[in-house]
Amino acid sequence: MKTLRKFQAPLAVVVFLLVLYLVTLKPVFIHNGGVWTRILTHASSVAVVLRDAGLEPEKGRPTSPGGDSPVLWGMTIEVSSGRMIPILIGGETRYADFPEGGNIPLQKLLDQAGVVLEKGDWVFADGAPFSPDQLLNSPPIKIEIRKEIAFQVIADGKTTSCSAPGPTVGEALWQAGIALYPADEVKPSILTSLSSIQQSPIVIEIIRARTISVHVDGKDLSVRTTGKTVGDALARAGLSLAGLDYAVPAEGEPLPADGRISVVRVREEILREQSSIPFERANQPMPDLELDRTQVVQPGAPGIMESIVRVRYEDGVEADRTPEGQQVLLLPQKRIVGYGTKIVVRTAETADGPIEYYRAITVYATSYSPCRLGISSCGYTTYSGKTLQKGMIAMVYSWFSLFRGQGVYVDGYGSASVEDVGAGPNAPYWIDLAYLDDDYIGWHRNTTLYFLTPVPANVPWVLP
Repeated sequence: MKTLRKFQAPLAVVVFLLVLYLVTLKPVFIHNGGVWTRILTHASSVAVVLRDAGLEPEKGRPTSPGGDSPVLWGMTIEVSSGRMIPILIGGETRYADFPEGGNIPLQKLLDQAGVVLEKGDWVFADGAPFSPDQLLNSPPIKIEIRKEIAFQVIADGKTTSCSAPGPTVGEALWQAGIALYPADEVKPSILTSLSSIQQSPIVIEIIRARTISVHVDGKDLSVRTTGKTVGDALARAGLSLAGLDYAVPAEGEPLPADGRISVVRVREEILREQSSIPFERANQPMPDLELDRTQVVQPGAPGIMESIVRVRYEDGVEADRTPEGQQVLLLPQKRIVGYGTKIVVRTAETADGPIEYYRAITVYATSYSPCRLGISSCGYTTYSGKTLQKGMIAMVYSWFSLFRGQGVYVDGYGSASVEDVGAGPNAPYWIDLAYLDDDYIGWHRNTTLYFLTPVPANVPWVLP
């Protein structure tokens, strides 16, 4: 009996707890996609009820009541079957149910999410600004509420007060209807977040680019730039000068009033030009070589001179050549010709008998007489002062000065002496044969001139 009483007390507690557990179960009805489910639960919130039932909705598909709502006896939980649109506001994410078929005012979605717009709020659907009364034909990925930020814009010498939500400088300018053009410079940069600018009021400066015309590489380019100088403008336009290139006006000059700039492309190349160096000529006496004969001792050869020239091209056209110096690559070789100084006395048989001579040369012979001098009057006195007669010959002055009075023999004319000066068609290898007017014979042919012995003390080795 005592043993039975011993187990009665704990059993009563278990029974009590079991009854209490069953009595406190709450019936809840879940409506999900047209399907009703009844469950009994001790869960304290709607979210836990759905989780325990294996019906936790996808993220972005809220329930009614919300997931944090307490569980009431016999309550109905509606799980949305439409597409839920996240609405971002003040760091919080809310959701609105976008119905099938669309064509719903944006304001209706805001009302679903309990969003109340305040003054200065901007509504963006997928990054584009929307008015709350605009209709949405298709569900956006997200809706965002941004508060506008006041800022000032300085452009073209004017200051304009604006406000826009941004979040970046570039987006804020676009939202405020302020257009930017290629190459415009914005300070701070367009990627800067408005909220990160530690300035009150926020000031945005726009430096408008200026249109300039650049003639470069044979083309005329129209570019916009904010540069102040020619060099800065070209650099900003991606047309920086390189090497020897130069601009007109010069790089350091301010932009010209007419906005026209020329870029001249410059290159230089070094040319090596070779030219011939003439060789000198010299004569050399040769005692073993007979008079009036020559022999080449050294043939002679031109040298080579290299000139270094710097050639400058501007826009592909040669503009200048500058000598950079010269150097001799090969020295010229002098030409040396030996002349004979050996006198050999010979004899010859002539129509007038044998003669003895030490030099014989071929000359062109003409003839003259006192009244056949080629002048209007007659002349009877030779250059040596003697009276003109047969047996005298004339030579060019250079020969006359060497052979004056020298005894000679002219083949076909006879013995004679050098007594006169003249000028002939084959000078200096020319002689003029003297006649008297009555016995004049005309000469116009080549003949042999013999220089007779005795050999004079000063023999001219080389005839001029």
